[in-house]
Amino acid sequence: MEESPASLRAVMQQIEQLIQSLLGERERQSGPGPIQTEELGRRGSVHSVQLSLPNSPRRPSITHTPPAFAPPAGPPSITPGSVPEDEACPSPSLPPMDILGSHVQPPKKNPKTLNPQLSQVSFASQASHQSRQVTPSDDGTVSERLEGFDGFKLQPAWVKRQQEQSTMRIKPVSSTVRGPTPTRPHVMTLVPARALKPLLAGSRISILLDWKPLWGLIAGALILFDCLFIPLLAFEVREPWAFDLIRILFWSLSLPIIYSFSSQSGCLGSRALGAFVSDGLLEVLLLVLILCSLVQGNDLSLEAQFLLRGPELLRLRYVKKLTGVRGLPRWLVRQNRGELQRLEVRAAANLFYTLLACLIGFHLLTCAWFAAGQAEDGWGTTGLHADLAERSVPEQYRITLEWAISRIPPSKTTDNVLLATQLERAIALAATAMSLLAASIFTSIVTNDMSDIRRVQRQQGEAYCQLSDFLETFPVSWTLERQLKNYLKQTVKRVTLPSKREMATLLPDMLHGQLCSEALGAILSRHQMFKGLMEKYPSFQRDLCVKGLEDWTLAPDEVLFSAGLSCQNMLFVAFNFVLYKRQGVVLQEERSRPSKVKTWTLRHGQSWNSQASAQASPMPVLSSKRETEDLTLRIKPGHWLCEPCLWTDWRYLGQAVAGSSASLLCLNQSQLLHITAGHADISAELVIHARLFLNALNDIPAEELSDVQRVL
Repeated sequence: MEESPASLRAVMQQIEQLIQSLLGERERQSGPGPIQTEELGRRGSVHSVQLSLPNSPRRPSITHTPPAFAPPAGPPSITPGSVPEDEACPSPSLPPMDILGSHVQPPKKNPKTLNPQLSQVSFASQASHQSRQVTPSDDGTVSERLEGFDGFKLQPAWVKRQQEQSTMRIKPVSSTVRGPTPTRPHVMTLVPARALKPLLAGSRISILLDWKPLWGLIAGALILFDCLFIPLLAFEVREPWAFDLIRILFWSLSLPIIYSFSSQSGCLGSRALGAFVSDGLLEVLLLVLILCSLVQGNDLSLEAQFLLRGPELLRLRYVKKLTGVRGLPRWLVRQNRGELQRLEVRAAANLFYTLLACLIGFHLLTCAWFAAGQAEDGWGTTGLHADLAERSVPEQYRITLEWAISRIPPSKTTDNVLLATQLERAIALAATAMSLLAASIFTSIVTNDMSDIRRVQRQQGEAYCQLSDFLETFPVSWTLERQLKNYLKQTVKRVTLPSKREMATLLPDMLHGQLCSEALGAILSRHQMFKGLMEKYPSFQRDLCVKGLEDWTLAPDEVLFSAGLSCQNMLFVAFNFVLYKRQGVVLQEERSRPSKVKTWTLRHGQSWNSQASAQASPMPVLSSKRETEDLTLRIKPGHWLCEPCLWTDWRYLGQAVAGSSASLLCLNQSQLLHITAGHADISAELVIHARLFLNALNDIPAEELSDVQRVL
């Protein structure tokens, strides 16, 4: 139901009253003079207020501080859900204001209230220091500035953006999005503080996806177990019946995941259904065979047991899909960034898989030779091995393995042809052929991997040669030479490391947008203001991640910035870590031993809503401990640096050095302005956040300012 313009105007007036009461309480606690308080009551209106330090010249307005006022007799017509501009809203008469208490007369109706605690810097100042909080000035004369600095001002770009906004729509957060909250009537928040659960959270699809890695691990273990124990039936080795029961239960519950494999195989429609039916029928047949083997137990002959249990080895067709489901390749890529390390890990993985396949092949060959040798006139019943059946199982396995290996070389082909039984001759010739094929495949894999590694090392060697030739002519210190070589090494490693722009050339626009939104949005979600905006406006998350953020890959020990330089980008740590020191430089000892450095972490369980108390209460001080002590901080992924550069002119206060293979996300003020140009609601919330951010920033003593301050 739409509200009338008069009621909407009354609501907006009450919001302005609450903001004015909050700011008045803060100004009263900081000790403003009676002249300032009187001037505040005289100048209070919906128009902008001249903001400056006490006894300082007037400055452009960065805070919109409308005081309380009574509704005018004849309000002009306004659009529902909007706030009239200053030119369209005449200044009403002000009611009497209590200078000591800044008490605002409550409205007659039950208005909506605003949660005032929208932004607060973690490094809150103590009450004893002299504040740089901007307050209304009562004179227009130029006076001496406080310590030569009169506070941080909102950048002109955001001031212009505010003037361009003809309306400011304030959208309340839906109860279905925010979840259960304590009962507080008529509470409206500009930015949500609680996390939005993923769209698939709790659904069957998400549960299925979450269980896939665990399923892959269990399925791989069962398949490997079958490859080892099913051939051992030739040695009359029996496993407990509980293992058969576990197989039946597990593979019965795995039918939905097998269907997902069929749907992801590239088939569509009826072909995908047909693939699932064939895989499902085969799996049902295997389950029936296991059940028959479990029911009959030891009453079955050796041939019948092989007939019932042997088809289970057909599940080896899942091995290729299991490596992707477990997420092992993804973990290896994340832990080994760079072309050279990735090639080395790939070579080691190929070597491991090849050796594992060879061991399984030797195991199958050994069991096959033992089964063939137990036949009449077999090698295990005549000659030197006539007593093989009377030995223990380990001895039988050892002797059979030696026999199997001795028959593999091609030089033994003549002797293999002269074996007693036809089955033995077939096994011997097949083993020789398979060994030659496996050796050629192994040689090809190892040769290709070594060739790729040598290519990258040759590129790195060429870079070293060029650097060495230059340093022979222009020698430098050993410290700088080592730093240059480390940089070249990292540069060669990331020759093929794709950036976000390069990924855009590989993927279609829709898929590239989804990739950036999910991958980069997870990093930005630690920042509560951006997190709230992304939850309320999904299009903003996509535009911010695709158009606003730029990725930056750093070399080991690369310096990001130094104190005194102008800051243009807010930096989010995406991978590895960054070392930061407020005063001085990061020492070489701290770079070589980053684990000994203090870690910069965010407090959990705090939000703007939880910090907001009574309307007239002052903003709480989050921490009385001075956290900006001159120590080196290790900033981990998910944290950020230099947020003030988005809202005001900012210069670096310390030095930041990258860890090994660190990656950052950069956000520029111009990019943020560009992607929010057509969104009035987002622009309004950003301007409000910027004002309150700068007010809190001005409350911090100069000696406690830092590039790693955070906003809750």
